[in-house]
Amino acid sequence: MRNATVGVDIGGTKLLMLADGPDLETPITRRTATGLSTSPGDIEEAVQTFLADHSLKPAALGIAVPGLVEDGRVRISDVLPQLRGWQGIRESVPQLLVNDIRGALAQEAAGLPNSSSAAVIVCGTAVGSAYLCEGRVVRGSRGWAGEVGSMPMPTPQGVKRLDDLAGGAAIVHALGRRPEQIHTALATGDPQAQRVVNAAGEAFGLAIASLVNILNPDVVRIAGGTLGYRGYWDTAIATARTHTLPELWDVCTIDRIQATQLVVARGAMRLAVAAVDGQKWVQQYV
Repeated sequence: MRNATVGVDIGGTKLLMLADGPDLETPITRRTATGLSTSPGDIEEAVQTFLADHSLKPAALGIAVPGLVEDGRVRISDVLPQLRGWQGIRESVPQLLVNDIRGALAQEAAGLPNSSSAAVIVCGTAVGSAYLCEGRVVRGSRGWAGEVGSMPMPTPQGVKRLDDLAGGAAIVHALGRRPEQIHTALATGDPQAQRVVNAAGEAFGLAIASLVNILNPDVVRIAGGTLGYRGYWDTAIATARTHTLPELWDVCTIDRIQATQLVVARGAMRLAVAAVDGQKWVQQYV
């Protein structure tokens, strides 16, 4: 068996597993599909198979989930509803369960000054965020702060959630096509596809502006597969700049996260290792 640290990033359309450590020549990854019917049993089987296939013995296992986490249990997950009540892998290894965006925040915070005020936003199937204020995680009364995807947004059809306007699932639903088909349509200049993506990017940009105006962060780091749709990112940034107070915009650095596919898994790993080491700072993330 090979010792390793393992990070698991569970999303609305994918399960990404990452193993790294001194016994491995290079990090090992595996990606499988998820969906509304994905159950805790499905996830546990995928993780256990990943460990067995690569003869891995986790020294620490970090699991990031898309939903509200309280006391080591998934309270609710809109994109993976069957995870409600889940407490993690039934495996006798040290493990930590964390909200997926908090995991990304933990990874990005590692490279920031201790006094930073920062926001991390991830736009995948849905939209989530997490924040630091002068180096401390903004938790809220129950530890659930950051549910920006539920931000109410006025539209001609009535008030909708940001998730329903800006998330990847919203774009797929609006166009009735698979993501790869949407990328092809955008590359060939399909005007309908571009209108839908631009509208989603505009909604996302308004959310960025709202967070910058409210939180006045030094840094905003953004990740997620939805950013890859042609025109989405440029529209979002242009919209955010237009609707943010210039003084706040000028003192804030807004960047896309590098190695975006791994940021959540690596953050979950970082938290799990720190928890095993008894580092108290981890508690503010979970």
